[in-house]
Amino acid sequence: MDNFKPVEVQIEEATDVKCLFYEQQEGKCFLIIKIVGTCSVGSRGEDYGQYLYQKIGLALLKFQPIAVLIDMQELEYQYGDRILNLFQIFSDVLIFSENPPMASFVLSNKNKNGLSSLLQFNIENLQPPFYYDYEEAFQDLWEKYDEI
Repeated sequence: MDNFKPVEVQIEEATDVKCLFYEQQEGKCFLIIKIVGTCSVGSRGEDYGQYLYQKIGLALLKFQPIAVLIDMQELEYQYGDRILNLFQIFSDVLIFSENPPMASFVLSNKNKNGLSSLLQFNIENLQPPFYYDYEEAFQDLWEKYDEI
């Protein structure tokens, strides 16, 4: 034990990006995550990527949702690969089985170009799990969720 010292474990802070969580009150577990703020570009964005990974990972462990709607309409993102942490967490945290929670992502003009270049999807013809319309994303995910 002489080579060890006590350390604190805490969530990485990101000053320009925040996560807001909304849990379903009754029934099964449906979680809405609203991500707001501005991501730093390129390698300067390391903090926000770590923050998103840790905050959302903790929420997945705590609430153990079956379905998660990620509202990114108020998130400004241009480029940088640290945002991949946001998408990676859904395959890293498995709650009930080998399958990750069902997830849908609502995008906007503030982030669609950067995300499409990173994740390789067509911004002119979005396919699930990506949406521009919050209500459509919610309804599609809710229907899948309600079948369980």
